[in-house]
Amino acid sequence: MTHEPGISIKKPDKFWNKSLKIEDPRNLFSSVGKAALNGLLGNLDSAAENLVEASAELGIAKTPGEIAWLLIYNSLTTAMVALVKSNQDLQIKIDNNELEVNELKIICDYHLDRFLKDNELRINQNFFTNPKDLPIIEIIKVPLRQWLEEFGEDKAAAQSISDRLPTYFVYALREEWNKDSQKYACLTEQPDTPFIKASEQENAWRRYSAWLQRQVEEPMFFEAFGLKQIYVPLYAYYNCEVEENQQDDKFEDRLHENKQYQRVVVDLESQLETWLNQADPHDAIRVISGGPGSGKSSFTKIFAAKQAEKEKVRVLFIPLHQFNPTDDLVDAIGKFIQSDIDNILPSNPLSKENAEPRLLIIFDGLDELAMQGKAVQEVAQQFVREIEKKVDRFNSNKTRLQALITGRELIVQANSNEFRKPEQILHVLPYFVSKDDKGKHNYKDERKLLNEDKRQQWWKKYSLLKGQKYSSLPKELEKNNLIEITSQPLLNYLVALSFIRKKVDFSQESNLNIIYADLLKSVYERVWENKRQHPAVKGLKEQDFIRVLEEIALSSWHGDGRTTTVRDIENHCNRSGLKKWLMEFQKKAEEGVTRLLLAFYFRQSGSNNQGDKTFEFTHKSFGEYLTATRIVREIKLIHKKLKAQQNDPDEGWDEKEALTRWANLCGASPMDEYLFNFVLDEIRLQSIQNPSDIANWQQTLCELISFMLRHGMPMERLNPRPDFHQANQQARNAEEALLVVLNACARVTENISQIEWDSPEAFGNWISRLQGQRVDGIVFCLNHLSFLNLKDCILLFREFYWANLEGVILEGANLYRANLYGANLEGVILEGANLLGATLEGVILYGANLSGANLSGANLSGANLSGANLSGANLSGAILSGAIFYRATLEEVKNYESANFKGANLTETVLEGKVKT
Repeated sequence: MTHEPGISIKKPDKFWNKSLKIEDPRNLFSSVGKAALNGLLGNLDSAAENLVEASAELGIAKTPGEIAWLLIYNSLTTAMVALVKSNQDLQIKIDNNELEVNELKIICDYHLDRFLKDNELRINQNFFTNPKDLPIIEIIKVPLRQWLEEFGEDKAAAQSISDRLPTYFVYALREEWNKDSQKYACLTEQPDTPFIKASEQENAWRRYSAWLQRQVEEPMFFEAFGLKQIYVPLYAYYNCEVEENQQDDKFEDRLHENKQYQRVVVDLESQLETWLNQADPHDAIRVISGGPGSGKSSFTKIFAAKQAEKEKVRVLFIPLHQFNPTDDLVDAIGKFIQSDIDNILPSNPLSKENAEPRLLIIFDGLDELAMQGKAVQEVAQQFVREIEKKVDRFNSNKTRLQALITGRELIVQANSNEFRKPEQILHVLPYFVSKDDKGKHNYKDERKLLNEDKRQQWWKKYSLLKGQKYSSLPKELEKNNLIEITSQPLLNYLVALSFIRKKVDFSQESNLNIIYADLLKSVYERVWENKRQHPAVKGLKEQDFIRVLEEIALSSWHGDGRTTTVRDIENHCNRSGLKKWLMEFQKKAEEGVTRLLLAFYFRQSGSNNQGDKTFEFTHKSFGEYLTATRIVREIKLIHKKLKAQQNDPDEGWDEKEALTRWANLCGASPMDEYLFNFVLDEIRLQSIQNPSDIANWQQTLCELISFMLRHGMPMERLNPRPDFHQANQQARNAEEALLVVLNACARVTENISQIEWDSPEAFGNWISRLQGQRVDGIVFCLNHLSFLNLKDCILLFREFYWANLEGVILEGANLYRANLYGANLEGVILEGANLLGATLEGVILYGANLSGANLSGANLSGANLSGANLSGANLSGAILSGAIFYRATLEEVKNYESANFKGANLTETVLEGKVKT
């Protein structure tokens, strides 16, 4: 009889020998089982130690087969404990008196023992390459699922948990070998050993690869399933310049250089695998761009795990919110690896002594880079250039290093000049692209990928994992007003959570903030099946719970946008008068806050330079939503306090006190478009309850801005008082926040904001201070100027590049040689304004009133003036080629004969009393 090569696994002969110093040898298994079961109630930290002690008592194994049995047994048991520990928030319905101490014995010993009686189990050359293929793993999944069901998990959750066992086993196996390699040394010393002695560096990469596999199997939020189980592959597109003879007249598809592009649709994973395999040394950087919740980080985790498992290329995954960029990338990566407290990461693969022949580094979250005293955009630009420099250096002879970078759209756009190679920027597409979006953009989709609605695939997976009845997207959610939300991976998942709770009416217009509010409420209401309230919220009212979470989010925003520390949380709560509520979470400060953070939308992420534990939001948008509700809460309070003092000078706040509060709230970090959108949606929600409130807030903010422009921000009142540079930057941030929050109110009310300008040049001076020097792309504050009254303002040579000036009153304003390229001037009043020599190329002037405006020498190439009123305007020497004047009024315009109307669309316009068609 011939045997397959390898080592035959055998249970140690003396395992049941009563000469061991154990009163009952069966108690050894029982103690292991009890350790795991107790772990379900929060004692899993000691469970690992119990297993180590058990392993030490099993030192009777002598032969390679017995040693191999111990390796598999210890790894399998450790994996199951870790798996249960990862799901300890699933509220498994177990009480202490219900614990049966023999359960893990049945799983770990009985089934392994029974299998060996009927089968020969051998570990061979492929064992460490593909440990998942060990037959016993699939067999034990069944009793593990049954065990979970017995202790209260529903069938779907129990199945999801047990399905994740193989990946957990692989990681446990690597860790067990690394932890006690001497004990297992005989497996590599036999003359006919199936193992190859791997170098220490090789083993380190295998451990790290196993860790990457486990990351995508970790449970999502409070679910029994992991990312890998719910993940749906993504599509993307890259911009491809259209040849001149293929161009159409769609202005929407023009970039700033007036070129036209097609959006070439691709399968994201296939596209990147092709790039990785081609290994072109001159094309070694790829960028994934996407909005919050678009799935870019989930994709890179899945991609990293898959590529690491293939072992063709070494893969290093770096979350940039945990990364400290320096002038030298090699040094920065070395420090990142040294900061790994679990010693999972291999040695620095960019150093000379550990150089790898092929390496892919995935930098996730370009927008989350942070450095003291520097703006994110500046840090990101320096970081990208350093990557480019190092990639060129490492690839001077052959391709050794490739880099994949992810980032939100705005930060990628700001760095687009660095990424000019074909197909270099891949824009993540949503699960579903509507007909309207297809019509708006010029997609090239040869494989008809956009015909697929991936929401259906996601909901089918989700329903199976949750034991629900839906085989596709529920009809209640298949509505036009929900497409934008359900098409984004994260938001679609959040919608699913609220939909199953049945607390949000999706038949009405659903605001994203409603869904976030419902999720927070569901977190607060989470209780054990026997109605035991979570200890972190016991005795705390819901509004106080939300208030503390807002302060945690504010602490994070004032930091790097995602992470914070227990100390910073305590400081913020103390300053905001929330110490009493924070104390409700804790008996000992740090333990209590830690419990709170780990129980909800946070995870621990190491320590900072001072040794404080750091925590991060599981997704940045949770922090942005909570920060937005905190800002809106402050607006409401400021309005209330200012009105109180107007009624009684001994009550409330004066303007300086209100501005001091605002500087403390919004000065530390600048706002961005993502945070603004949450603020806007929160104000919209408030307007549903009481529309007059928003109009009152708008007027209060106008008055506060007028006071601020006359007296400045009271930065001297801050405690601790910042130095001059910090005070200047914080004042600028706070002032910009006043402007954009005012704009949010105005967008809801559509009322004109009546700010009292101290002088005709006051607004021009202020907006120049806020916008600074434009480097590239759209300046944030310029997108929030709509509905302002700028009548008679002096705006000579001012920069309004791609600004949103919708509904602005510019009557009599002096815009001599101002740059209004691409600006939105829809509904603007420019009656009597001076636009002599102004750049208005590509502007939207739909319905604008330009009667009597001086447009002498102005450039309006490609402008959309449909429905605009230009009666009496001076068009002397104006450039109007390609402009759209559909149904515009051009009666009695002056000097139009010298204007350039080449290619202009004058359909149904009125010119000199006649309709032009």
